[in-house]
Amino acid sequence: MPTLLHLNGPSGVGKSTLARAWADRHPGTLLCDIDELRSWVSGWESDFVGTGEAVRQTALAMMTAYLRTGRDVVLPQLIVTPAQVERFEAAAAEAGAAYVGVVLTVEPEVLLPRLHSRAVTPVNTVVSRIIEERGGDPLVLEGRQQLLDLATVHGWTVVDATDEESALAAMSHAVRS
Repeated sequence: MPTLLHLNGPSGVGKSTLARAWADRHPGTLLCDIDELRSWVSGWESDFVGTGEAVRQTALAMMTAYLRTGRDVVLPQLIVTPAQVERFEAAAAEAGAAYVGVVLTVEPEVLLPRLHSRAVTPVNTVVSRIIEERGGDPLVLEGRQQLLDLATVHGWTVVDATDEESALAAMSHAVRS
């Protein structure tokens, strides 16, 4: 059965890095990075949220179609709204695939330095600007806690992303469970 592996977590935790590593180790897996897709749309920098919603619809259709081929998808995407997560769960079900939700976490003293030392890319630059405009580091830490709380409520696996190899092993365990 194909699997939609959703790597959720706060900005800077390592979602994209782990998604790339996962896809590299699982040939044929579609790495669907919605933030990267967003950057393909002209003007996305000035309408990050609106473009994200439009691209999310496109990504859902693409992931559903790909899962129907019997292949897996890994989705590195921060989502704190349960209704948004339900859209991805429904897409997996519609494609006859399993949905595996994983919340990646690291301790705050690891998270914030990671966030601030991320590579400078157009997407990371805009995300950093939005984080600062909306409350900075306290917002990131609040979002981290919200995700941990949601993981408990929804039964999502929480994976410590401090060490890449250990995180990948824990992700493999979550997919097999």
